[in-house]
Amino acid sequence: MKVIVLVLVCFIIILSSCASTPPSPVSVHHEWGTLKEVILGSGKDLTLPPWLPDMRSPDPNFTEFLKKYGGMKYKDVNPESAKKVIEQQDHLAKVLESRGVIVHRVDHFPFPEEENYVAKGINFVFPRDPILVIDNNFIEISLRSPFRRKEKFAIRPFVEKFIDDPRVNFVSIPPASPHLDERGPFLEGGDVLLNGYEIYVGNSGVASDQNGTAWLQNYLGPKYKVHEIKLKPDVLHLDCAMALLRPGLGLLYKDGILSELPDSLKGWDWITVTKEEADKLGCNVLILDDKTVIADPQHARIIKEMRKKGVEVIEVPYDEVSKFLGAFRCSHHPLIRESKLK
Repeated sequence: MKVIVLVLVCFIIILSSCASTPPSPVSVHHEWGTLKEVILGSGKDLTLPPWLPDMRSPDPNFTEFLKKYGGMKYKDVNPESAKKVIEQQDHLAKVLESRGVIVHRVDHFPFPEEENYVAKGINFVFPRDPILVIDNNFIEISLRSPFRRKEKFAIRPFVEKFIDDPRVNFVSIPPASPHLDERGPFLEGGDVLLNGYEIYVGNSGVASDQNGTAWLQNYLGPKYKVHEIKLKPDVLHLDCAMALLRPGLGLLYKDGILSELPDSLKGWDWITVTKEEADKLGCNVLILDDKTVIADPQHARIIKEMRKKGVEVIEVPYDEVSKFLGAFRCSHHPLIRESKLK
C-alpha cells in the first residue's frame, strides 16, 4: 500500500511540474504549423549594396541593376516602387494581424554602428534569412552576402529577452569572414524547410553551403536528419523551388532541383511549378496553417491547383516586393507555429 501511495505522489509531482512550466516562447516544428507569432520585414530605408565583382546572384538582371545603382537608397532610385514595397508589406502585416497572428516588424538597427557592419547596404525586407527557429532553438546564422550579415542585429531586440530563458537555446553559427570568399560556413533561412525531425537545406552555390548544412546537423544532433538538396545555380534558395503546404502536399519546381528528393518527401502529392512561375516566386507562399496559405494573385494557375486540393488561398498582391528575389516566405520568420512533433 505504501508503495502505491509513493508512486501516486511521484506521479502527481511530475504532472504538477510539467503543468507549471510554460511553453517555450519560440517553437517551430513544421512548415505548416499554425502561425501564432512572427517577425515580418519592412522596406523602410532599403539601401542597395555597392557592387562587388565577387557577388553572386541567380538573376543577371539584378546583377546589372546593382552595378548601376549600388550604394544608393532605393527611394532615390525608384520612389514609386520603394513606396509600393512598403505598402505591400504593411498590407501583409494587417492581413496577418486580422488572422490573430502577433506581428513584430523589423525596420531599423538599434545602433548606428551596425548599419555599415561588414559592408554598406540596408535590407529589412527579408528576415527569413539571418535566423532559424527549429523547435526551441533560436539560431543566428551566416549569410553569404556580406552586406546582409548585419540583419540579425535588427532582429535581436525582439528576442534578446530569450537569451537567459532556460526554455530557449539561443545560439549562433560561427561567423563567416568579412572577406568575400568561399570558406563559410554559410546557412540561410530561405534554404531551410522544416518537416519535424526531417530538415531540408538547399545548396545552389549562391547561398547556403555544405559546411553550413554540416554545422546544422552537428548542432541538432542524431535525433534530426538534415538533408542537403542540390539546386540549380539560378535558384537562390530552396523555398524558391519548394513549399510544404501540409503533410503529403507541396509545391515543387522540379527542374530547379538537381539531387534526388529525400525518402521522407517521396510519395508526396506535388503541385508542379514551371520555371517561369518559379522565377516569379510562385513557390514562395506564406503558410498560415495546414489548410490556409497566402499567395500573390499573379500566380493564378498555382492558386487554382492549390484550391483543387482543398487549400484556402488568401490572395495578397506582392509583385513589387518579389522584384527583390524574395516573396512571402522570405518576408517573415515564425517565432511560434503550433504543430505536433511526432
